[in-house]
Amino acid sequence: MNELSSQGDFADTPPHDTKGSPERIESEFDFRIFCERAPVGAWIIQGDCVRYANPALAELLGRELGMIVGTSPLAFIHPDDGSNVEEQIRRRIDGEAETDPFEMRLVRSNGEIVDVEVLESRIDNEGQTSLMGTLVDITARKRAEMDIKDRLGFERLLANLSAAFINLPADEIDGQIDVSLKHLVEYLGNDRSTFVEFGDDETHVLVTHSYSIAGCEGFPIGKFPTERLPWFIGQFRSGTTVFVRNVAEDLPSEAATELTYCQEHGIKSNVTVPLRAGGQVLGGLTFAFMREHCEWPGETISRLNLVGEVFANALSRRRTERSLRLALTENENLRNQLEQENVYLREQAVLKHNHGRIIGRSDAITQVLADVERVATTDAPVLLIGETGTGKELLAHAIHDLSSRKRRPMVIVNCASLPATLVESELFGRMAGAYTGAASAQIGRFELADKSTLFLDEMGELPLELQAKLLRVLQDGRFERLGSSKTIAVNVRIIAATNRDLEQAVRDGRFRADLFHRLNVFPIRIPPLRQRREDIPPLVWTFVEAFGRRMGKVIKNIPRKMMQQLQEYHWPGNVRELSNVIERAMILTDDETLRVELPVTIQEGASVARTLKETEREEILRVLQQTGWRIRGVGGAAQLLDIKPTTLEARMVKLGVRRPNKLTDCP
Repeated sequence: MNELSSQGDFADTPPHDTKGSPERIESEFDFRIFCERAPVGAWIIQGDCVRYANPALAELLGRELGMIVGTSPLAFIHPDDGSNVEEQIRRRIDGEAETDPFEMRLVRSNGEIVDVEVLESRIDNEGQTSLMGTLVDITARKRAEMDIKDRLGFERLLANLSAAFINLPADEIDGQIDVSLKHLVEYLGNDRSTFVEFGDDETHVLVTHSYSIAGCEGFPIGKFPTERLPWFIGQFRSGTTVFVRNVAEDLPSEAATELTYCQEHGIKSNVTVPLRAGGQVLGGLTFAFMREHCEWPGETISRLNLVGEVFANALSRRRTERSLRLALTENENLRNQLEQENVYLREQAVLKHNHGRIIGRSDAITQVLADVERVATTDAPVLLIGETGTGKELLAHAIHDLSSRKRRPMVIVNCASLPATLVESELFGRMAGAYTGAASAQIGRFELADKSTLFLDEMGELPLELQAKLLRVLQDGRFERLGSSKTIAVNVRIIAATNRDLEQAVRDGRFRADLFHRLNVFPIRIPPLRQRREDIPPLVWTFVEAFGRRMGKVIKNIPRKMMQQLQEYHWPGNVRELSNVIERAMILTDDETLRVELPVTIQEGASVARTLKETEREEILRVLQQTGWRIRGVGGAAQLLDIKPTTLEARMVKLGVRRPNKLTDCP
């Protein structure tokens, strides 16, 4: 080892030196050739100095060999790793560690940091102890590991954010936004994050939430004038993601106001992600940097758009629920202010039971509401049985609102509006790649309804092959997502509704008997409107008031004879048909007296014994012709019929309703 104690001595040893035995000379020469050509760095440490370094190590360090040999190895090691490396060297020299690899960071001559894995072993020769080690560059591997770690960390953050808002009551969303902004700032490492909402007034935006780290200026909550940041607000109002890495250099010339504002408030970098939901930009989420400039890569900016989608969905749901509450409050206030001067006095519309939108005073509906109150406080499954248009969904809401689960929203699934191929993934969820076109994972309605109520409308349309899975969930609250073997447990209360005779469907083999008996624990039969004719006057006035507010009309009188005709009509479409008839009358009425035109089939003396399917088909055709075959949107057929567009399209297919072809169907 004395003859190999330095790179110079080792390199100058000729292949046939007379020193030592020929075998030793040949061995040293072979060892030198091996080390010189090795693709990884190698060194020999003796005492506190590097006694030998190969060319690969010199290239790794970006230094000449002469600058390495004779120098302490700590001179090339990152200062933060020095104490650990000294300990590793000591343990190997003392024999406490054998050849266990360890990692450290080297500092190249240009200041660049290189991650290496070191493998060292102790060499004893003629009373001297040395360490021989190899150093492998693992920088690329470490970066790949960090990228994977960052990606997994962000996906975990996104999943936690999404889960935090699922089934969250509207009045708790603001508090969760505050918590989420704090988590984002702590994870991303910026200095401040601010939540901005847009309203109808374009001269202001509304700052609703903000979180900043200690020592950084917070953003004031409240209205913020657009004129103070006109270019910036205009950009993300249009749905553009804004990334200004250096405000002093990257802002465009038209953003002079923004430059002044950022300099005054110490903002060095800023990122803003628009909040989009339903094709509308609802606001923006900003990330400000005040201590140093933002060094986020473009991939991070793209990921933030996913965060924006989570916040946008929560904001959209909060707005919808607030609007609904305001509408219900306004409806109640206006109802209390209506005059008591009509042909049919308003007090006739007072309910015996305070069940919100369920209007009625007949014995039939009173019995139904009494059953609702009895079963609501339990977790027993409820089966609502009644013709189309009798208000089964309203009764489901009433049961949910009276239950202990009312703090979470009821989840609704219309079994008839979903294609048979999608019903399973809609109910139980799916994993990414579960079937062709399933590009991402999706949470099913059962998971969304955990600790709440799931309303299965038109239950009789559920495919037979899915009924067994549904029965299992009803029995033990467990299921698997489509494409997954992991069992998920939920606590869901089931309310099912149907206009079919399920007992006959069981006899015909179209519905499982065990599922029917499981759902039929507490059946409630909803009477058709023709069996509770005394409820028609209060229903009529309720519809008149609702449509009047929407159309800006005030109706004070309904002729007694007209109301009598409404009560005598058999209403095959039930309350929904009555609503459509009153809406049409409101459109045609120009004064304070309502004139109702009953369906043409009755005026022409058509038989009242037509099937419900025939009546429904004719009503759908009539409304479609009235709207020019426009199904969706304001004034579309779905809105006039008070059903979802997807439900209307499914009924059209089932009833054989199709739009006439202008070329082939016209004479």
